[in-house]
Amino acid sequence: MSPNPQSPGPGRETETKTKTIKTTHCRFCNHLLLATTRTLSSLPRRNPPAQDQALILPLPPLPSTNDETENETEGENGHKGGNGHYSILLATTVKDRKATLVRREDGFEKRVFLRCGRCRVVVGYFLASSGSGSNAGGVGEGREVEDQVVYLLPGGLVETDEMVSGDEAVLKRLDEEWSSWTA
Repeated sequence: MSPNPQSPGPGRETETKTKTIKTTHCRFCNHLLLATTRTLSSLPRRNPPAQDQALILPLPPLPSTNDETENETEGENGHKGGNGHYSILLATTVKDRKATLVRREDGFEKRVFLRCGRCRVVVGYFLASSGSGSNAGGVGEGREVEDQVVYLLPGGLVETDEMVSGDEAVLKRLDEEWSSWTA
């Protein structure tokens, strides 16, 4: 019998590098908010003068109206998303309609808060532009910046594995992270 030409031989195994999708919940009400191939602990943090030490999570580009199949391929392969990772904020997250001005040591920053859809606790934010464009003060203000990256507040989210384990040390660490930036 001849070997099947479509099945890979011993030296020709197909390399399908699939990343595990991790789900993330609100720390306070356990509502599902985020799905990503990244781990929260591996995300970079904002450096001073940003005192909140927020986690920086890159988001995939917004889909354009050109060709849906092309966008699906880009999202699956991770092009433009960085290193084949993909993250999506679920519809259970609620973005504030207006930006909030936050005072910092080096000036001010406009933030559009991202809230848990159930308990309304702020779990992250987008940065809004300074309004130097033609639509200053408008609803679409800062759209090209705010949709590329989301800043997640420390201790505001918990990964499903950590939530299910019920490990007291993990919960204590999350409480310490949350209280460190709110003080």
